[in-house]
Amino acid sequence: MSISDTIHEAIRGHHQVLLRSQEDLDKRVVEPHVVHEAANGSILVDFYQISGFSSSGNLPGWRRLAISDIAEATILAESFTPRTADGYNPGSKRYARIISRA
Repeated sequence: MSISDTIHEAIRGHHQVLLRSQEDLDKRVVEPHVVHEAANGSILVDFYQISGFSSSGNLPGWRRLAISDIAEATILAESFTPRTADGYNPGSKRYARIISRA
């Protein structure tokens, strides 16, 4: 299964993901909420990071990565509820084109 397919499946099932980006030293646990196409054509995933590697150290919190920058992604058994109280808005106009969303 491709990394993109893994992220889409996790979003559909509201499952946490253990992932590592190309630049990360270690893995992080995230709740993927939306995959979207940016105005420049990049495919991005917005997620709520709950633990693991963070260069800023500000956890938990919202993050965004290009799908192409993700080196590893594994769906975890733990599920999540979309974080509308923490700022997630699935109808936000900031997304040029939504591909999948929680």
